[in-house]
Amino acid sequence: MFFSIPTTVNKKKYLFTTDWFTDASKFQVAIRFKKFLSKYKGEPCKFLEIGSYEGMSAVWILDNIFTNKDARLWCIDLAKNWTKDAFPKLVENINRSGKRDQVQIIKGSSRDYLTHFQRNDFDFVYIDGDHEAVRVLEDAILAFRITKPGGIIAFDDYLLGIKWPNTPGALACKTLPKKAIDYFLEIYNDKIEILYQEYQIWIKKIKD
Repeated sequence: MFFSIPTTVNKKKYLFTTDWFTDASKFQVAIRFKKFLSKYKGEPCKFLEIGSYEGMSAVWILDNIFTNKDARLWCIDLAKNWTKDAFPKLVENINRSGKRDQVQIIKGSSRDYLTHFQRNDFDFVYIDGDHEAVRVLEDAILAFRITKPGGIIAFDDYLLGIKWPNTPGALACKTLPKKAIDYFLEIYNDKIEILYQEYQIWIKKIKD
């Protein structure tokens, strides 16, 4: 199953202005998605994205993992001014996937919505929303609550402002996400297993 899943998206089918996700980008995020999420292909799984931008990771999930009609994805996106027309592109790309009925798109702040989900509800939570340290820590704690034991939480941009300090996202942050993620990893140390650590952090929840 792992080797049958691509680490690309169909750029003729979808609308993207930047590629931060596929194996053609310097970040190569899709390689981790393939490695850690392939096991959910064909399962009635539940995924949550905090921060979806134009939806590149979302449509990759829909095209490659969500082969079960009962699989569901929630996309929560704040749609800040600096992201410009990314949110309309997110909606359009989800529509183009042909799986719009499997996706719930929420425009707003994660802090207003994460408490609405049930404890131990999700198989996978991807944290890539507001990158200010205090917001990242809030997202991490709330994401842990709603992730199933055995489920996965991934943090994007762990090294934001450190590895590539002059990106728009890094320059927009007053406090960097690494501080919040490091604190979360320390205080939840006995409840998690670190699966991958570099520009991103991927962890498995091993117990409540």
